[in-house]
Amino acid sequence: MPSLGSFLFPSGFAMRTAICTEMCVVVCVTCAIGCGHPATDKECQEIVERIATLELEKANGSNDAKTVGAQVDETKKALAPNTMKDCVGKRITERAMQCVRSAKSSQQIVDDCFK
Repeated sequence: MPSLGSFLFPSGFAMRTAICTEMCVVVCVTCAIGCGHPATDKECQEIVERIATLELEKANGSNDAKTVGAQVDETKKALAPNTMKDCVGKRITERAMQCVRSAKSSQQIVDDCFK
């Protein structure tokens, strides 16, 4: 009496092909989710802004939003050419962006978010 497998997969080749196709789909979906996406200008600006904010707060010892905000804007302008060249289009994950947003120091961003 034929087994259920022989009805679903009449030959060994067909079964291997079906399994390979299923595995490829799983790998592609996992890669698409886990491998991230090309970083946008907005994401790169957010990273620069977060690092600059954390560094300025540390250097100034204050959280004065007005003072820090003006200095962050200056920093973003100064780093704009490098940001475009070194960040935009590079692979980034949502996990990395969440890490950047919740980091307590710029060193934490470097050590934890992009490794």
